[in-house]
Parts: sequence; C-alpha cells; structure tokens
Amino acid sequence: MSKKKLNPRRIPLPKSEVNKDKIVQEAMKDDMYHAWLLVATALVDLEFARPEEIQSLCDQVNLFAKKDATDDAMDRADKLMGIGPKPRLNIKRVTSPIELKKFKKKVGRIALHTSLAVICLGLESTGKFGNDDLHRIFLSADLTQAEIDDGSESYSILEKQLLNKMVSIELDAEM
Repeated sequence: MSKKKLNPRRIPLPKSEVNKDKIVQEAMKDDMYHAWLLVATALVDLEFARPEEIQSLCDQVNLFAKKDATDDAMDRADKLMGIGPKPRLNIKRVTSPIELKKFKKKVGRIALHTSLAVICLGLESTGKFGNDDLHRIFLSADLTQAEIDDGSESYSILEKQLLNKMVSIELDAEM
C-alpha cells in the first residue's frame, strides 16, 4: 500500500510564526530601489530621459515624496500608471506555510506598487511628463516586473544594464 501524500496547505502553521510587522518590514526593505530600477529602465529605453538625468529625477521625486505625497493621491497615481489593482490581503487566511509564502509575495507586490505610485506622482509633479507619457513609462515598468516574476529578468540584471548605460540610482537612507 502506497503512502498518501500530505497536502502542504493542510500543514498547520502556528500563529506565532505569522509576524505581520516583520513581513511588512521585509517587503519594504528594497521596494523603492526596485521601483526605481523598473522606472529608470523604462525612462531610458523609451528615451524619455537621458542616463545623466535619471539621478536628478530621482532626487526631485524623493523630495516630492518627503513633502507632498498623500494617501488621497494614490488613486490618481493608479489611474495615471494604468496598472491593475493591488491585491487584497487577509492575514486571517494564513493557516499554512504555503499560504504564508503567498501572503508575503502579495505584501511585496503591494509595497512595490505603492513605491511605483509615489514615483509616478513625483514624476508628474516635475511637469516634464504628460499623462500619456506616464502611462507608457509605467506600462513598460509593469511589463518588466512581469518578466521578473516570470524569472526571465531580475533586479540585479536591470541594475547591471543600467550601470552599463551609465545610470546610477542613489536613494536617501529614509526612502
């Protein structure tokens, strides 16, 4: 008689292993940098900015984010970006290690989405990009993100490609 395989979703997960604050901190660790890698790649590839302009744009957006970013503007950013809705989260559904992994991935997507929205609003505030331009930039960034999710790209590859084009991104420690 063969042994029956155990469904990994039925392996119980102790509630002590689900630390919401730790999950959020982990997701936010590199979210802004990854968002900038996606946006800088789109800006250079679509020829909206020269490589030497990227750091200046980054600084302007970071200044905007510190002073003027509000939660009310996030809906406007979603419309400008044209990226699909953020996934919904429910930590109460996390009852197995598989579901915990899935939950962490969703939290990471939300953190990246939020960073992209802040960058979008910051780029809009510079006055250098119209709504159609922003839509194209963030559609390209979304496609690149899909390639990363698929495994055909990675953030380290994007970083190397940008460095080859003489683009460097430096963020404030607070971002």
